[in-house]
Amino acid sequence: MDISHFAQAPSDASVFEDTFRFAAYTIARLLGFSAHAILFGLVPLLLLVIRPTFSALRGPEWDRGRERVAARLEGFVQAALVAAALITALTVTLQGALIAEATGGTFSLDSVLDTLETTFGQWHFLRFPLLGALAVLIVGKVRRSALAGAGNENRSPRWWWWTAWGGIALCLLLSNTMSGHAAVASPAPVAILNDLVHLASGAVWFTGIVVLALVLPEAWRVGASGRRLEVLAPAVARFGTVAAVAIAILAATGTLNSFLHIGHLADMVTTGYGRTLSLKILLFLAVLALGAANHFVLRARLSKELAEGDSLASARQFRKTIAAELMLGLALMGITGLLVGLARTREISSAPGDGETAIVTRRP
Repeated sequence: MDISHFAQAPSDASVFEDTFRFAAYTIARLLGFSAHAILFGLVPLLLLVIRPTFSALRGPEWDRGRERVAARLEGFVQAALVAAALITALTVTLQGALIAEATGGTFSLDSVLDTLETTFGQWHFLRFPLLGALAVLIVGKVRRSALAGAGNENRSPRWWWWTAWGGIALCLLLSNTMSGHAAVASPAPVAILNDLVHLASGAVWFTGIVVLALVLPEAWRVGASGRRLEVLAPAVARFGTVAAVAIAILAATGTLNSFLHIGHLADMVTTGYGRTLSLKILLFLAVLALGAANHFVLRARLSKELAEGDSLASARQFRKTIAAELMLGLALMGITGLLVGLARTREISSAPGDGETAIVTRRP
């Protein structure tokens, strides 16, 4: 379905509707990206950070802490699955309404199904079977299996469970790539692979921040708070290494994305897409500064306090920095969603709306 005629400038009467729709798309992408990021990022975070940390913690107190962390992880997984499904349905509905408006028709189920004639719609509809398969695979099992065998006598999950979980979740991230700017960039294979690696690395970093800030504290609520360093210090040390790799990949792939989507350097300050990208870069630098503080300063202090057992000052400081990093992470997710809704400045040969949302072509 050729929807290139959507690119006409909006009339004054439609400015409010376009602005509202643009804002709705941006919020939907923020929530959708966040849900997909958590569903994918939990796999490497569990394997590289959380499970190794709990493998060294023994005793009834940590058994209870392990159960509480696993229960919180189960809640996050279920919330992410539901949010991803609802956001996908909302986004497809918005796209159907736009198609009906642009073709002079009435919004109906047929206009929603018309989105199947676009790459955008096809990749969004694919999310429903992916989410269904993921729900069958992990719902109810995260609480039982995610930390099984990590410091207790339960059987660890089989390799295929982790592989299937990560593979399906990676396909969800791919649906974002294939319905965004990367699908119409040139050379397409490089742009698609680069964007997918960018999203996957960002998902690992973002999920790690969420887990350290909102999930890991469940581990020590069942016992003396003074023992929190036993889980916090090794978890921060392991995540510091994972985050350093993820941020390095984000920097490299983000730089390549800029070359693929920005036509001229001056566009960084003269166009909406460029200014938004510049803001994203500034926020990323702030994240880099906080991450460096955690990696090079707080990590060492936490390890020292764990060895000496004389203070929790660094643990309290870590809570502040991880909260700030989480806020910056959410801001980056929001700006990423905003970028997808803005026209990139490098010329493309594809028809607008084929790999991007049609709303993009209606805005300057």
